[in-house]
Amino acid sequence: MMFTLDIDGTPVAIIRSTEARARELLDVEGFKDDLRTMTSDGRPLWSGRAEALTLRPSTEEETETFEDAMDEDEFDDEPAADPAKGDSRDASEDEEDDVDILFLVDIDDDEEDAG
Repeated sequence: MMFTLDIDGTPVAIIRSTEARARELLDVEGFKDDLRTMTSDGRPLWSGRAEALTLRPSTEEETETFEDAMDEDEFDDEPAADPAKGDSRDASEDEEDDVDILFLVDIDDDEEDAG
């Protein structure tokens, strides 16, 4: 499934995962730190106010945007488990734990800010 992270009503990122994993992500300090420190057009993505973060099912258009971006970038670096090749990982567990994120806003490059 796909979920969209809205910050103060603005769609900022699409998360492909289970709803439970997507919600867990919003509690991860490292992810919240990234949202506070990353900027778009010179402004932080998130002010740090928890009530500003909302998660909702992605629209069809957002899902298509995500899929198009994944097709372009060939996002999957790690192949799925293949039991036929002796891979003992459970493919369904991999899919449940897998979280992919696509930002819908342009993220400023730190090097531009430094120079």
